[in-house]
Formats: sequence, C-alpha cells, structure tokens
Amino acid sequence: MKWPKMPRWPSAWPSLSLTAVRSVWRSAPRLRVLGLAFVGLFGVVILLLVIYSAIALSRFERVETRRATYVYAGAQPLVAGVQVRRIDLPGTLARLKYTESRGAPAAPGQYRRAGSAWDIYLRGGAGVAPQLVRVEVHDERITRVTREGHDIGAATLEPEILASADERPGEEHRPVRLADVPLVLLNAVLAAEDHRFFEHGGLDARGVLRAAWTNLRAGRVMQGGSTITQQLIKNRLLGARRTYLRKLQEAWLATLVEARYSKQQILEAYLNEIYLGQRGGLAVRGVGAAARVYFRKEIHQLTPAEAALLAGMVRAPNSYSPVVNPERARARRDVVLTRMRELGTLSAADFEAARAQAVRVPPAATTAPPAPYFIDYVRLELEQRFGDVGETAGASVFTTLDLVLQRFAEAAVVRGLDRLETRVPRLRRDDPARRLQAAFVALDATTGEIRALVGGRDYQASQFNRAALARRQPGSAFKPFVYLAALRARGGPPALTAASIVEDAPLTLTVGRDTWSPRNYNDQYEGRVTVRRALEQSLNAATIRVAESVGLPAVVETARALGFAGELAPVPAAALGTFEATPLEMARSYLPFANGGVRPNGAVAVRAVRDRDGALDPVDAAAEPVAVITPAEAYLVTSLLEGVIASGTGASARALGVSGAIAGKTGTTNDGRDAWFIGYAPRLLAVVWVGFDGGDAHGLSGAEAALPIWADFMRQALDAYPQPAFTVPTGIAFAEVDLTNGQLANRFCPRIARETFLIGTEPPPCQEHGGVGDQISDWWQRFREWWRR
Repeated sequence: MKWPKMPRWPSAWPSLSLTAVRSVWRSAPRLRVLGLAFVGLFGVVILLLVIYSAIALSRFERVETRRATYVYAGAQPLVAGVQVRRIDLPGTLARLKYTESRGAPAAPGQYRRAGSAWDIYLRGGAGVAPQLVRVEVHDERITRVTREGHDIGAATLEPEILASADERPGEEHRPVRLADVPLVLLNAVLAAEDHRFFEHGGLDARGVLRAAWTNLRAGRVMQGGSTITQQLIKNRLLGARRTYLRKLQEAWLATLVEARYSKQQILEAYLNEIYLGQRGGLAVRGVGAAARVYFRKEIHQLTPAEAALLAGMVRAPNSYSPVVNPERARARRDVVLTRMRELGTLSAADFEAARAQAVRVPPAATTAPPAPYFIDYVRLELEQRFGDVGETAGASVFTTLDLVLQRFAEAAVVRGLDRLETRVPRLRRDDPARRLQAAFVALDATTGEIRALVGGRDYQASQFNRAALARRQPGSAFKPFVYLAALRARGGPPALTAASIVEDAPLTLTVGRDTWSPRNYNDQYEGRVTVRRALEQSLNAATIRVAESVGLPAVVETARALGFAGELAPVPAAALGTFEATPLEMARSYLPFANGGVRPNGAVAVRAVRDRDGALDPVDAAAEPVAVITPAEAYLVTSLLEGVIASGTGASARALGVSGAIAGKTGTTNDGRDAWFIGYAPRLLAVVWVGFDGGDAHGLSGAEAALPIWADFMRQALDAYPQPAFTVPTGIAFAEVDLTNGQLANRFCPRIARETFLIGTEPPPCQEHGGVGDQISDWWQRFREWWRR
C-alpha cells in the first residue's frame, strides 16, 4: 500500500492547517466559547489539585514533624553508692538493647556479668567515644567504676526513649527507630503487607489490578491493593472508609509522599503508627508497644513466630488478636510465615520451628507509658521555647527525667491514695472525675532540674497536670518563709533567733474594718515557746506574731526573692499560706533552703535539643542562678526543718522508714481542703499535694495525707541514690540555750538544748538561773567532792 504524499514541514502543511483552523474558529463562536471554557476549567482543576496536594502534604508534614521528634529521659548514672537492684540495671540494659555475652564484651552494646562485677561496653554518643567499663558491686551497691583498671569515678548509660511528640491520650505507644527494628520483623511486615515496597514508587500496579478484579466481581470495594505508603496515607489523612474517590486520593498522595520522603522514613513512620488492637482499655499503636503488650519483650527480642504474629495482625488487628482469638491469630501467623518462606526471608529450619510454637499471651498488665504528665510538660516547654513545632522537626529532645525516681513517684502516689481511701472510706468516690487526687514533683536540689513529676493518680482518666497547673493554698508549708524573714539579717540584726521566745496564745487582729482570729490546729496552744518549737509544731498563733515582729512586707519580699511569682499580699493571713501556688512553684521556692541559698533558673525539664543536623542546643542559660540568701541563712532554716522531722509535725517520716539527712515541712489548710509535704535531702527535693479537684474538704493534715506518699518515695530514692549529710557552712555557730527563756544556758538552767545561730546573733547568758544561793550550793558540792578525795 502506498501512503499519500504529505506536504513538507514547515511550508505548505502548517499554512494549510492554520488556515483551516482559523476558518472554523471564526465561523463557530460557540466552539470558541466552549474551548475557552474547557481551558479555564482545566486550569481550575489543575489549580485545585495543586492546592489540595499542598494542604494534604502540609498535614502529613506536621504529623511527621511531631512523630520524628523523639523525647529522651535522662541518662542513667553509674556511680559509687548507687543500688543496682533499685535502679534495675538488668532491665535498663535490656531496654537499651544491650546483649549479654559469654566472654568479655567485644563491641559496643554488649555486657557480661563477671562475679560481682559488670563489664559493659558503652555505646557512647554526644561526643563521647564508646568505652568498655567495669562496674564493681558489693552488697548490691556500686563501689567503683573503672576503665582498663583505672578508677574513672562514674559512667552513664545512653538515655532511653520516652516518647515521640505525637503521643495521644488513651493509647499504648512506644516509638522505635528503624535501626532498632529486627530484620525478622521487617521481613514479616513486608511479606504480609507489601513485599515489593522497595521496588515501587508508592503504587503497586500488580496489587491494584488484583484488587480491581476482586472488586469488579464483588460489585463493591472489597480489597484495596494498598501499599505500605498508601496505608500510611490512609492512617494519617484519609480514614478507613473504602470508596473509589478515597482510593484515588490515596494513590495520588502516596505518589507525592514517595517523591518527598525516603523509603526508610516511610517504613519507620508506618511501623510506629499501625494500629495493633486493644489491651487493658488502651489502643496499641506501633510495633514497639505491641512487643511489650503482647509478649512483654523489647522489640529486638522478638522471635520469628512473634514477629509473624504481629505482622499478621496489621490487616485486622482485633480479629487476629492473640488475646481475642488465639486460634485465628495462629492461623494468620502461619500464613505470614509461609509467605516469608516463599520469599526466601525465612529459612526452612526457622519456618518449622516458628510454626511449632504455640500462641501464648501473658496476662494483662499495666503497661502505660512512663511519665505522661512530664511528657506533656516537655511539649509545653518546647512550644514556649521554639514556638512552631517545625523548629524541632526530627530533633532529639534530652530531658532531665530520672526514670528510676519517676517509677518510685508513680507507685508512691497510687499506693498512698489507695491507702487513704481504704483507711478513710468517706474519701472514696465512684465517679473518676471526683476521686481524691495527688500531685508530686521531685527536683534536683542544686540545678532545679525536674527528676520526677506526677500530675494525678490516673492520666487516662484526667490529663490535667496538677503538679504544674493546679493552684492551691499551701497553708503551713509557707511558714518557713515567714521564719526566714525574721531570722535573716536585712541591713541590721535579725528580728529573732531560733531560740527567741514567742507567745503561742489566741489573738485577734484588725484587718481593715474586719477582725481576724487565727486558730491553731485542733485549737491547742502552748503558751511561751521558742521560735524553733513554733515552726516544728506549726503553731499558727505564734507564726502570726513572728510575721508581725518582722513586718509583713518583709515576709512578702523574702518569698518573692526565693521564687514566688503569684499573688502575694502583705496581709496577716498570707503568713499562714492563704494565697495560691502550684506544687511546682512551691518546690522551686524551697530550693534555696536545700542548696545553700541559690535560686536556680526555674524548674527545667529539657536539658538540650539536638537538631536533625546533629547540632546540640543546650538549655538557654541567659538567666543564671541567683544567690538570694547566704549559705548560713539557708542552713539555719534547714536546721529548723530538720527539727520538724525529728520532733515536729513531720516526725512520722522516721517511723515510715526514711533515714539519713532530711528536712521538711507539713502543710495543712484550716478548712481541710489541701494537704502538703515538702521535704528534701542535700541533693533531692520532693513535694506532695493531696486534695480534691473540686475543693471538697477531706479533713486530713499534711502529715496524714501527703507525708506518707513523700516518705514512700524518699525511702526508695535515698536507698537507690545515697545522700551525704547537710554541710555546715561558715557563718554558723552552735550554743546551748535555756528553752524557758531563749538565753545561753548555764548548768543551773532546767531545760537545755543545742541551738543553731548565725554568728553574732547568739543570745546573752541566762540571768534567771544560777543566783547566789545556787552558787553557794555549787561551791559546797565541789568542796565535798574535794574532801572525799
């Protein structure tokens, strides 16, 4: 067949064609309109598609930004004195994916128990090279840490991941890095869901055709043929509804995401976000949480059978749950194992061994993520510091939390509230929103860093962080600031000393046009008492007289200097703590008593942030710690608060098993709504508040409600991390005083005790005891003793 001869380009052919087109275009105005409309419509569709894509990718990016930001706990120190059982050293090493070796550890991430010692090959990080250290232990306490036989004083393990910034209430979630996921689990998930994941660009044509044929025969959407990328898009942006439009959206967005992110990023996000059933009322999200919930294992410890079971659950998490239907879960697991064998990712021996394993799920246990209130506080601190969450995309956030102390604190709060409700049944409420609550904060006494934080008894029931946000009356817990104002030198001699005598008797004050009569707890008064006795027994009437002696403005000024930032007016009732403060604010204000007079730069939760490029951004140190009182003044208050523990309202702390150097103060409001205890050792300060959210009166004192929780925590904390004694600074003097008059005692004084003074403030000698008759009697006694010799 012979084709007709066509005109050559660009002579006759374009001329002929353009002429014909122009002729038709001029003769058909409707066609011109339709053409313009089509071009405009096409442009609008393209514009809408671009806008939709930009919005969807922006939403995806925000989720990815939060998910890829990991929050770490503080590193576990290994130093002399630390109790290895209390800090759960074996469990910590397991969570950090250290493996036990039979011989000497040869590579980072290995350890060996050699008699009473632990040889640990630390991975290093943050500028520290990997190193092999030996931790010597005697009677479960670390005695020495060495490297190559030389004492290095201390070492630290790597910090554990607490959470990603994408945590949600009501779920069990433990994020993992892709590098930490074992190969057997990766192979199982790929075999079950998308074995061509690393070959396609977001859409798998074979899978789409297979699903289309199935749907065509069924007459409705039965299969999706979705790749891992499409499933991630569905989970993050589109929801689970199956329609043709949603499948088109899913396919388009999957293509965009594949073009923007690496396969490794997509797979890590998918493994951390897949829903894997329910357990204990919580949704299980991600393979890290599932390994703990269903097998009580870290993810790197999963066997092929366990990995295949989790991978099989992805398609229908509740139908294939080993808790709901073990037989169906086993059948689905075996399907995944068979697919792995067909793909060559599982050997014949491992295949047979895995198929032979029974499906066993341990009993449900409390597996809630640690420190949920603290994590919320970290997010708040990050937002205040960086603003837009994009500033921390892909960052590693290193916090100040001590997981050991956090575990102690959470357990102490739960046990303490349960004991109270058992002992006092009227406190029990059936409505979770009305139950008795507690808040707990533990700070490093020197730096002010948060070591543990509990914002309530049950995070799932209430996410309100009482430790940081609940403003309650501190009551008697404020009194140390009143006494400090009276005991410190403020441009002249102090108004009082610890030995000064004050009157504890009923009094009535005129406040404006009203009168006010402060009352002691249980309406009991002691008459003439020393300043020390007044604080130890928390005597309200005596405290008001102390405040009046120094002046209420001085009390307010002192409290402000130590850290109080809320409303605090110079009125008599303020001396008894009738204003409001949060537990965190109370803890921060007590710090100068514990650390020698220094007010740190706030209560810090974030120590440093390492961005995606590896640059380390430490906490802003622009506001340096400030010395607000002298070390001697701080020690003087500490001495008084040691007396509270020894013989005052906090004496039950010793009976509850807390030993060592501790000081503290109870706090009770007259209306019985708030109970406090604030106490500290030389390096650790802790605050407990107990009460009802609605302000109902529970009628308990700080010693009854809050102190037992504090003692439960502190007993364990001081056993895990032993503390030194309080150091006596320069500027302090000790003297024997007569408790009846507050003067320096002589041998004739009836009641004598050793007292603490700022140098130069010691009282004069006692003139009431030891007159002429006493002296003659004393001389006669000496003469008789001399004669008997």
